[in-house]
Amino acid sequence: AQDNTDTYNNIFDGSNVGNAGANTNTSHGKGNGHGHHPPYPSALSSLHSMIPLIPESCKDPFVTRAEIPVLMQPSPSTKINKHRWAHPLTHIEAGCVLIANEKLGGVFHQTVVLVIEHNDVIGSTGIVINRPLEGTLNKVATETESNLDLSLKLAFNASPVTYGGPVAQEEYSILHGYGEVSGSKKIAPGIFVGGSEELMSEVRKKNMEMDQALFVKGHAAWVPNQLAREVSKGVWYPASVSTDFILRYAGALIDEDQGDNVHDLWADILSCLGGKYEVIANTHSSKGDRRMKP
Repeated sequence: AQDNTDTYNNIFDGSNVGNAGANTNTSHGKGNGHGHHPPYPSALSSLHSMIPLIPESCKDPFVTRAEIPVLMQPSPSTKINKHRWAHPLTHIEAGCVLIANEKLGGVFHQTVVLVIEHNDVIGSTGIVINRPLEGTLNKVATETESNLDLSLKLAFNASPVTYGGPVAQEEYSILHGYGEVSGSKKIAPGIFVGGSEELMSEVRKKNMEMDQALFVKGHAAWVPNQLAREVSKGVWYPASVSTDFILRYAGALIDEDQGDNVHDLWADILSCLGGKYEVIANTHSSKGDRRMKP
């Protein structure tokens, strides 16, 4: 694969993105409005009663006795939605997602890519996680070029399939949250790739449902330093997101009452990031996830 640096001026057409090694013909709690939290009378009374117990000779260069009750007062508990959370990253790491810039075209238009590996020496790999294909694994693997083992295809015949990227379209990987089984790789907490042989046994034992395994057709790849340059140019928005976002098409909980956009993961994550990202989602969301054919 070649790293054609000169083409980065036109990178947003998508022609040079994520296809290293591919055939080029393959397409918080609130205060009271005065800059501080509401007082907690009982807690403050207790804290004030402790001040005489602090020896005058115990000098702290960073705090006075009068400031101690303020620093020690409890703050309201912060509620975290484990189902829906996302925050931007300033770097790339395995387990993060790359959210396509709204101007990026081609096969990566409005995609969300899970980074599987990122290495300055050997390059980076990732899989698109928001391009579910029509039909089950059995249908897709039968009607398209595939190196998928027959026993695997039969065991997971009703499992969902997603377009994973332009590289090695005949190859499949498996994304799941079942656990760190033999042959699998932990990408992030609760996120695993691989381990199909043991998972096949779990499906046969009725310990795992077929829709808990997302088969990924192909992948994306970048030569060393290519992805970092793309991120620096704004081609991708790196982010850390919840497990349920990543496993949206691998059996994760979907709850519209909590605000899930069940048709558009790209827009959903951007909206969850908030601020300028939410504006991008509201302005550019269009076709949704289901737009590719096998």
